[in-house]
Amino acid sequence: MKMFRKITSLGVAAILTVTLAACGSTKSDSGQPAGSNSPKSTAAAAVEKIKISMWSQFSDPNSKDGGFIGFYKALDATKAKFPNVEIEHTGIGGEAYKTKIKTASAANELPDIFFSWGGGFAQPFVAGNRILPLQDLAKDGTIDKLVQGTTDNFTFDNKLYGLPTNIATANLYINTELFQAAGAKVPATWEDLLADINLLKAKNITPIALGAKDRWPAMFWNSILDIRMGGTAAVNAALNKTASFDTPDFQAAGRKYKELIDAKAFGENPLGTSYDESINMFLTGKAAILYMGAWVNGQINAPDSAVKGKVDVVKFPTISGGKGNADEWHGGSGESFFINKDVKNKERVWEVYKYFMETMAKEVYLAGSGSSAWKGDLGDTSKVDPLAVKIGQLSAKATGFSYWWDQMLSGNDTESMFGSLMKFTAGKVTPEEFTKELQSKINPGK
Repeated sequence: MKMFRKITSLGVAAILTVTLAACGSTKSDSGQPAGSNSPKSTAAAAVEKIKISMWSQFSDPNSKDGGFIGFYKALDATKAKFPNVEIEHTGIGGEAYKTKIKTASAANELPDIFFSWGGGFAQPFVAGNRILPLQDLAKDGTIDKLVQGTTDNFTFDNKLYGLPTNIATANLYINTELFQAAGAKVPATWEDLLADINLLKAKNITPIALGAKDRWPAMFWNSILDIRMGGTAAVNAALNKTASFDTPDFQAAGRKYKELIDAKAFGENPLGTSYDESINMFLTGKAAILYMGAWVNGQINAPDSAVKGKVDVVKFPTISGGKGNADEWHGGSGESFFINKDVKNKERVWEVYKYFMETMAKEVYLAGSGSSAWKGDLGDTSKVDPLAVKIGQLSAKATGFSYWWDQMLSGNDTESMFGSLMKFTAGKVTPEEFTKELQSKINPGK
C-alpha cells in the first residue's frame, strides 16, 4: 500500500527545469573532466547539471514507517551518487496525492518521476500516453536483476512502464501477551480464530483492530477471506474482469466477514475508527490482532513502542471447505515510480531512476517493511526487523498473490467497490446482495 499509508500533505512540485553547467574543472556524474576536448567529455559537460522533479506520497521524513525510511535513505543515496543531478522532491499525503497526480496527468503537467500504484490505477496514465515505456532501456541487464513476476502490475500490452521496489504482503499480527492473558492460542484455522475472539472479548480486550473509516483496511479483510474461500486465481480473474465476483465461494467469504462483524470482533464501531486510530489501538495493547501490511513493523518494534517484543506474525488461518490455502497471500509487488514520457535527458534520468529503485528496494527491506523485488546482495541484514525476517520466511513458499483491490481496479470501479463494501460492513446488505452488487457495478459483462 500503499504503500497505502494515510499521511499529511506537503507542498506542491516544481516544474522541470534544465540548467546547463559552464565548462570548467568540475566533473560529470561519471567522473570525466568537464573541460576535456574529447567528444565524450564535451557531451558530458553539455548536459552536466540537470534538475529532476519527483513527486511521492512519502511526505514525512521523520516517519517510522519502513517504507518512508527506505524512501528517504534511497533518495539521499541517489543524490550522493549523482552530485550533478538535482532531485527536487515533493511529498504529498494520502488521498491528496492521488488527486494531485490525476489532475496533473489530465493537464499534461506531471513531474519527471512520480510514485504510482500499478494495475488499474496506472491504466489511465498508459492510455493517456503519459509515461515512458521502459522495456528497451531495461535490456541493459536490469530485467535480469528482478524477481520473476514483480513487474506484472506495471506491464500493459507487453510494455513495461515501471520497476518494482518491494514485495508487500498483508500479515496477521498477534499480541502474544494479550493472547496469553485471555488463554487464547495462535489461530491456524477459522475455528481457532473464532474461539480466540470469544476468549479475548471475555477479558474485555478488543479482538481485532480495524480502521474501516478509511475503507481500505476493511478491504484487506474482505480480500483475504475471498482468497481463502476462492483462491488467488479466482480473485485475480474477477479483478481482471475475466470472471465473476458473484460466486458461491465469494458469497461464503462474505458470510465469514459478516460473522466477524456480528461477533463484534472489530469492536463496537469499526466504521467510526480510522486507520491511525486502529494502529494506535494495537500499538498501545488495546487490541490483540491486526491484519495489515509489513509497513507497520517499524512502528511495532520502535524503541518506544509499548508492544515491542510482544508481537508475533503468522499466516492467515485456513478455512475448511475453502479453495484457497495458507500459502496464498494478499499482496505482491504493486508500487512503483513512473517516468514522464516527455522527460528531457532520458538516458541520464534512466540511470538515476534505476539506481534509486534498486536502492529503495534494499533500504525498505533493511527497514523491515517488505521483501526486496531485486536480486542480489542486501548488505548487512543482521539488524533487520525480526518480524520482517519471519514474514520473508512465511511467504517464501507462496503459491499465489492477489494485490490490493483499490490499486488493481480503475478509478470508478474502485469507488464502486468501496461504496458496496461500506454498505456491507454497515450491515445494510447481505453477503449475497454484496457480491451481486459488486458484479453489477464492476464487471457486468460476466
